[in-house]
This record gives sequence, C-alpha cells and structure tokens, in this order.
Amino acid sequence: MTRINHQLLNQNFFVPKWEINHLFLGTFNPEGGDDVSYFYGRKRNQTWKLLSEIFKEEFNPEEFDIFLTKLKKHQLACMDMIKSVKVREEDISFVTGKGYSDSKLINNVNEREHNTANIIDVIKKNPGVRVYSTWGKGPKIKNWNIEIDRIGSIINLTSPSMAARVPKGTKKYDYMFKDWSSKIKNKLCIPIT
Repeated sequence: MTRINHQLLNQNFFVPKWEINHLFLGTFNPEGGDDVSYFYGRKRNQTWKLLSEIFKEEFNPEEFDIFLTKLKKHQLACMDMIKSVKVREEDISFVTGKGYSDSKLINNVNEREHNTANIIDVIKKNPGVRVYSTWGKGPKIKNWNIEIDRIGSIINLTSPSMAARVPKGTKKYDYMFKDWSSKIKNKLCIPIT
C-alpha cells in the first residue's frame, strides 16, 4: 500500500480560518494528480464557473490572491473529506489521475484518513453555515457513511464534473446551474436571476 496525501494539506487555507456562510465539501485532491491552486481546480470541473454566475463575481483560482479575497468577501470555502489515503499499487493511477475515480478511492480496500474533525470544527465556528456536497448520493460503505453522518445536515449538489451523469435530454451545465442556484440562493442576500 502506498500513502497519497492531499496535495493542499500543508496550505494555510486547507482548514479555512475566515467567516463562512457556504462550505463546499469534495472528496480528495491527490498529490501526484493535476496540480491545483485550490479545491475544485481540475479543468473539467464547473464549480468556479457556477459560483461565478450565482454570486455575480468572477472566481478564477489562477489569480490566487484575488480569488482568495473574493472567497472571503462572499464567505465561501471548500474542504475535502479525505486528508490521505493508502492505496494498492494497481489503483494509484485511478486515484492520482485516470478519471479520479471515487469508487477506486472510497471502498473497503483503501485506508483513508478523514478530515471530518476539521470540518466539524469549521462548522462549529460558523453558526448557520450551509454545508454542500458535490459527490451526489455518494458511496454506500459503512465507514464512509459514519464520517458523513458526523457532519450533520448536508445539501447535495449535482456533481460539477462535465463527466457527471444528468437526466437524458438535458444540457449538463444548464442542469448543474439550475440545481446549484436553487439550493444556494436561499442564503444569498442578492437576487438570483
């Protein structure tokens, strides 16, 4: 088994310290995978495009200092459920690239170090925060569900990946936007059009 750490684990923002109204939970950004400056940084991911439309502010993680300032202004933050994982040699490429398969990551074979305690701490420090997940219905294995249940109420959003499935006959991005904006708008002080 090989340990793979979260690639942002040692960044100051891995556990956000600013005031948060919206916390978005993902699964894992592996070391050895695509380099990202912040969570949801992979090219096929629509998170920042969606949130740019919803909050009427351009979020571009490539302009990192400006991006971080905008996150703080809108009281947004992201965290991942997993800090590190021990995987079999034959599964490394699935975890660090080749589809970033959650089924290869979250199963009964790999050993995961969860980030749940940090997430719960952030939630406690931000009363009223809305917590969203982007993993859909998620895995059905017991130890994963125990960690999720510890967090409490989570609003499920359609996966922001262009590889995600949506109902037949719908445009992926339009479907994502409708789902995200309807679930996030209740907490916003700005009108959604």
